[in-house]
Amino acid sequence: MLAAGRRVACAVSGGVDSAVAALLLRRRGYQVTGVFMKNWDPLDEQGACSIDRDCEDAYRVCQKLDIPFHQVSYVKEYWNEVFSIVLCRCEKRGWTDNGQR
Repeated sequence: MLAAGRRVACAVSGGVDSAVAALLLRRRGYQVTGVFMKNWDPLDEQGACSIDRDCEDAYRVCQKLDIPFHQVSYVKEYWNEVFSIVLCRCEKRGWTDNGQR
């Protein structure tokens, strides 16, 4: 039985690590809510990973664990407060996009 007041949000990516973390929290009696954070705009994607596919995977994990699922978008915040700062620091140090000097 779930203990009242023991609520926790667990970041879910659709991968094994976050799924196991959510499962373990649930087994310990927490009321777990899975949260998928969209940190990247799909229009900027060019690699093998797809934000939409990752979100679908995270949703399926939450369905399987029978926990609520929420998606939040931090695209603007991630770009302004993380990515652009990292790019600026790399540029100042003379690093290339793959971390080499």
